[in-house]
Amino acid sequence: MTETQELEAGAAALGVPLEMRQLQSLARFAGLLRRWNEAFNLISRADVARLIPRHLLDALSLAPLVRGARVLDLGSGAGLPGIPLAIARADVEFCLLDRSERRIRFIRHAKIELGLENVTPVVADFADFRPDILFDTVLSRAVARPVSLWQIAANLLTPRGIALFQVGSQEREADGLAANVEPLLIRIPGLTRPHQVLRVSARAPASEGPKQDTDR
Repeated sequence: MTETQELEAGAAALGVPLEMRQLQSLARFAGLLRRWNEAFNLISRADVARLIPRHLLDALSLAPLVRGARVLDLGSGAGLPGIPLAIARADVEFCLLDRSERRIRFIRHAKIELGLENVTPVVADFADFRPDILFDTVLSRAVARPVSLWQIAANLLTPRGIALFQVGSQEREADGLAANVEPLLIRIPGLTRPHQVLRVSARAPASEGPKQDTDR
Protein backbone atom coordinates (compact mmCIF):
# COMPACT_ATOMS: atom_id res chain seq x y z
CA MET A 1 0.00 0.00 0.00
CA THR A 2 1.36 3.43 -0.95
CA GLU A 3 1.30 6.35 1.47
CA THR A 4 -1.45 7.98 -0.56
CA GLN A 5 -3.55 4.82 -0.29
CA GLU A 6 -2.83 4.58 3.43
CA LEU A 7 -3.93 8.19 3.87
CA GLU A 8 -7.07 7.67 1.80
CA ALA A 9 -8.13 4.56 3.73
CA GLY A 10 -7.28 6.08 7.11
CA ALA A 11 -9.06 9.36 6.41
CA ALA A 12 -12.16 7.52 5.17
CA ALA A 13 -12.22 5.45 8.37
CA LEU A 14 -12.12 8.70 10.35
CA GLY A 15 -15.02 10.15 8.36
CA VAL A 16 -12.82 12.67 6.52
CA PRO A 17 -13.37 12.35 2.75
CA LEU A 18 -10.45 13.73 0.75
CA GLU A 19 -9.87 14.39 -2.92
CA MET A 20 -6.76 13.10 -4.69
CA ARG A 21 -5.10 16.53 -4.67
CA GLN A 22 -5.53 16.69 -0.88
CA LEU A 23 -4.10 13.20 -0.45
CA GLN A 24 -1.13 14.15 -2.60
CA SER A 25 -0.57 17.30 -0.54
CA LEU A 26 -0.61 15.25 2.66
CA ALA A 27 1.93 12.81 1.19
CA ARG A 28 4.12 15.76 0.16
CA PHE A 29 3.86 17.17 3.68
CA ALA A 30 5.02 13.81 5.05
CA GLY A 31 8.02 14.00 2.74
CA LEU A 32 8.85 17.53 3.92
CA LEU A 33 8.64 16.42 7.54
CA ARG A 34 11.05 13.55 6.93
CA ARG A 35 13.60 15.73 5.13
CA TRP A 36 13.55 18.58 7.64
CA ASN A 37 13.51 16.20 10.57
CA GLU A 38 16.98 14.95 9.68
CA ALA A 39 18.41 18.36 10.61
CA PHE A 40 15.85 19.96 12.91
CA ASN A 41 14.32 17.11 14.97
CA LEU A 42 10.75 18.29 14.41
CA ILE A 43 9.29 14.96 15.53
CA SER A 44 10.66 12.00 17.45
CA ARG A 45 12.91 9.85 15.28
CA ALA A 46 11.07 6.83 16.65
CA ASP A 47 7.89 8.17 15.01
CA VAL A 48 9.30 8.50 11.48
CA ALA A 49 8.44 4.89 10.59
CA ARG A 50 4.82 5.42 11.67
CA LEU A 51 4.51 9.01 10.50
CA ILE A 52 1.19 8.54 8.67
CA PRO A 53 -0.91 7.13 11.53
CA ARG A 54 0.94 8.72 14.46
CA HIS A 55 0.94 12.27 13.12
CA LEU A 56 -1.10 12.80 9.94
CA LEU A 57 -4.12 10.62 10.65
CA ASP A 58 -4.04 11.71 14.29
CA ALA A 59 -4.27 15.31 13.09
CA LEU A 60 -7.02 14.55 10.57
CA SER A 61 -9.11 12.93 13.29
CA LEU A 62 -9.93 16.44 14.54
CA ALA A 63 -11.41 17.58 11.21
CA PRO A 64 -15.01 16.55 12.01
CA LEU A 65 -14.76 18.28 15.40
CA VAL A 66 -13.51 21.67 14.20
CA ARG A 67 -16.08 24.44 14.65
CA GLY A 68 -16.33 27.72 12.74
CA ALA A 69 -14.20 29.53 10.19
CA ARG A 70 -11.18 30.53 12.30
CA VAL A 71 -8.93 28.02 14.07
CA LEU A 72 -5.83 28.51 16.21
CA ASP A 73 -3.26 25.73 16.55
CA LEU A 74 -1.64 26.57 19.88
CA GLY A 75 1.94 25.30 20.00
CA SER A 76 1.88 23.93 16.47
CA GLY A 77 5.43 22.58 16.50
CA ALA A 78 5.97 20.85 13.16
CA GLY A 79 2.59 22.06 11.91
CA LEU A 80 0.65 19.36 13.71
CA PRO A 81 -2.27 19.18 13.72
CA GLY A 82 -2.63 22.47 11.81
CA ILE A 83 -1.12 21.65 8.40
CA PRO A 84 -3.02 18.37 7.77
CA LEU A 85 -6.22 20.05 8.92
CA ALA A 86 -5.61 23.04 6.64
CA ILE A 87 -5.22 20.62 3.73
CA ALA A 88 -8.43 18.81 4.63
CA ARG A 89 -10.44 21.96 5.45
CA ALA A 90 -9.73 24.59 2.82
CA ASP A 91 -12.88 26.41 3.97
CA VAL A 92 -11.28 27.26 7.32
CA GLU A 93 -8.55 29.80 8.17
CA PHE A 94 -5.79 28.35 10.37
CA CYS A 95 -3.37 30.34 12.53
CA LEU A 96 -0.38 28.20 13.53
CA LEU A 97 1.34 29.61 16.62
CA ASP A 98 4.66 28.52 18.06
CA ARG A 99 7.39 30.25 20.05
CA SER A 100 10.17 28.57 18.04
CA GLU A 101 11.38 30.49 14.98
CA ARG A 102 12.91 27.27 13.64
CA ARG A 103 9.59 25.43 13.70
CA ILE A 104 7.70 28.37 12.21
CA ARG A 105 10.31 28.52 9.46
CA PHE A 106 9.41 24.95 8.56
CA ILE A 107 5.69 25.79 8.64
CA ARG A 108 6.27 28.78 6.33
CA HIS A 109 8.19 26.53 3.94
CA ALA A 110 5.41 23.91 3.99
CA LYS A 111 2.80 26.62 3.39
CA ILE A 112 4.62 27.80 0.27
CA GLU A 113 5.45 24.31 -1.02
CA LEU A 114 1.87 23.10 -0.61
CA GLY A 115 0.14 26.34 -1.63
CA LEU A 116 -1.82 26.65 1.60
CA GLU A 117 -3.38 30.09 1.42
CA ASN A 118 -5.51 29.36 4.51
CA VAL A 119 -2.47 29.08 6.83
CA THR A 120 -0.96 31.96 8.81
CA PRO A 121 2.24 31.08 10.73
CA VAL A 122 2.95 33.21 13.83
CA VAL A 123 6.02 33.27 16.08
CA ALA A 124 4.92 34.21 19.59
CA ASP A 125 4.78 33.02 23.15
CA PHE A 126 1.34 31.89 24.28
CA ALA A 127 1.16 34.53 27.00
CA ASP A 128 2.02 37.36 24.58
CA PHE A 129 -0.37 36.46 21.76
CA ARG A 130 -3.13 39.04 21.26
CA PRO A 131 -5.11 38.39 18.07
CA ASP A 132 -7.22 41.11 16.44
CA ILE A 133 -10.08 38.63 15.92
CA LEU A 134 -11.03 35.76 18.24
CA PHE A 135 -11.14 32.13 17.15
CA ASP A 136 -13.98 29.64 16.83
CA THR A 137 -11.76 26.66 17.70
CA VAL A 138 -8.46 26.42 19.54
CA LEU A 139 -6.42 23.22 19.06
CA SER A 140 -3.48 21.96 21.02
CA ARG A 141 -1.59 18.69 20.81
CA ALA A 142 -0.11 17.67 24.17
CA VAL A 143 2.00 20.81 24.66
CA ALA A 144 0.88 21.40 28.27
CA ARG A 145 -1.65 20.26 30.84
CA PRO A 146 -5.25 20.98 29.77
CA VAL A 147 -5.91 23.19 32.79
CA SER A 148 -3.04 25.47 31.75
CA LEU A 149 -4.06 25.42 28.09
CA TRP A 150 -7.64 26.33 28.91
CA GLN A 151 -6.53 29.40 30.87
CA ILE A 152 -4.98 30.64 27.61
CA ALA A 153 -7.56 29.33 25.14
CA ALA A 154 -10.56 30.73 27.03
CA ASN A 155 -9.35 34.27 26.29
CA LEU A 156 -8.82 33.55 22.58
CA LEU A 157 -12.22 32.01 21.80
CA THR A 158 -15.48 33.53 20.63
CA PRO A 159 -18.35 33.16 23.14
CA ARG A 160 -19.53 29.94 21.48
CA GLY A 161 -16.04 28.68 20.66
CA ILE A 162 -14.50 25.38 21.69
CA ALA A 163 -11.06 24.02 22.50
CA LEU A 164 -9.88 20.62 21.34
CA PHE A 165 -6.99 19.30 23.43
CA GLN A 166 -5.25 16.13 22.28
CA VAL A 167 -3.96 14.59 25.50
CA GLY A 168 -2.45 11.41 26.89
CA SER A 169 -4.44 8.44 28.08
CA GLN A 170 -4.33 9.44 31.75
CA GLU A 171 -7.73 9.35 33.40
CA ARG A 172 -7.22 12.62 35.30
CA GLU A 173 -6.35 14.90 32.35
CA ALA A 174 -9.55 16.93 32.84
CA ASP A 175 -8.96 17.58 36.55
CA GLY A 176 -9.07 21.26 37.48
CA LEU A 177 -10.81 22.45 34.32
CA ALA A 178 -13.44 24.98 35.37
CA ALA A 179 -15.38 24.52 32.16
CA ASN A 180 -17.62 22.09 30.31
CA VAL A 181 -15.53 19.09 29.26
CA GLU A 182 -16.41 16.20 26.98
CA PRO A 183 -13.78 13.43 26.81
CA LEU A 184 -13.67 11.73 23.41
CA LEU A 185 -11.80 8.53 22.54
CA ILE A 186 -10.82 8.40 18.88
CA ARG A 187 -9.50 5.27 17.24
CA ILE A 188 -6.71 6.05 14.79
CA PRO A 189 -6.26 3.55 11.92
CA GLY A 190 -2.85 1.92 12.20
CA LEU A 191 -2.44 2.52 15.93
CA THR A 192 -3.36 0.08 18.67
CA ARG A 193 -4.50 2.54 21.33
CA PRO A 194 -7.27 5.12 20.91
CA HIS A 195 -6.28 8.73 21.37
CA GLN A 196 -8.02 11.00 23.84
CA VAL A 197 -9.39 14.44 22.98
CA LEU A 198 -10.94 16.84 25.46
CA ARG A 199 -13.59 19.07 23.91
CA VAL A 200 -13.84 22.08 26.20
CA SER A 201 -16.20 25.04 26.15
CA ALA A 202 -17.35 27.79 28.46
CA ARG A 203 -20.98 27.04 27.62
CA ALA A 204 -22.97 24.03 28.76
CA PRO A 205 -23.86 21.56 25.97
CA ALA A 206 -27.44 21.67 24.67
CA SER A 207 -28.23 18.11 25.78
CA GLU A 208 -28.74 17.25 29.42
CA GLY A 209 -27.34 14.32 31.36
CA PRO A 210 -23.89 13.13 32.35
CA LYS A 211 -21.04 13.30 29.87
CA GLN A 212 -19.54 10.03 28.73
CA ASP A 213 -16.50 8.99 26.71
CA THR A 214 -17.35 8.58 23.06
CA ASP A 215 -15.87 5.97 20.74
CA ARG A 216 -15.73 7.11 17.12
